[in-house]
Amino acid sequence: METASINFRLLSVREVEGATAINRRALRRLGRTPVNVDMNVRVVPDLDHSMVSLIVTCSYVAVIGLIRTRVLSCSTVSTFEIENLAAHVTMQGEEVIVGGKLMQTMLGIAVGALRGVIAVRTADTPLRFRPLPVIDLTALMYRLHYGNAPSAAIPM
Repeated sequence: METASINFRLLSVREVEGATAINRRALRRLGRTPVNVDMNVRVVPDLDHSMVSLIVTCSYVAVIGLIRTRVLSCSTVSTFEIENLAAHVTMQGEEVIVGGKLMQTMLGIAVGALRGVIAVRTADTPLRFRPLPVIDLTALMYRLHYGNAPSAAIPM
């Protein structure tokens, strides 16, 4: 079986300015309350320059006093340059779909960058004692309509 190689490189990773928010009041009331993590991914292709940006957002949500409360929200943008990008995407209406294996690799890098930002941002908060979210890329790809079947357990 012949495998195709894709040449791409990470151009930049940065925190989305003004998108990180820590609810200090909720943190003071959090205690041992379980925290759920939700992820959102937005793909922004630039076919003219053979670039794709992934905006990955993570929200920590807890039920505090019977109210669903966002404790933390954080976003990063990772920009990739992909050689011959047009060959690795398909169009569905006005939506651009990046090939599954390439998308999974880029998503793994982008989620890793987000985890680093979360670690820095929560270092001086009670969330520093909580583990960083472990993201099931297979489940996330399925949610983004890239996979064929949901994962057995989605830890989000």
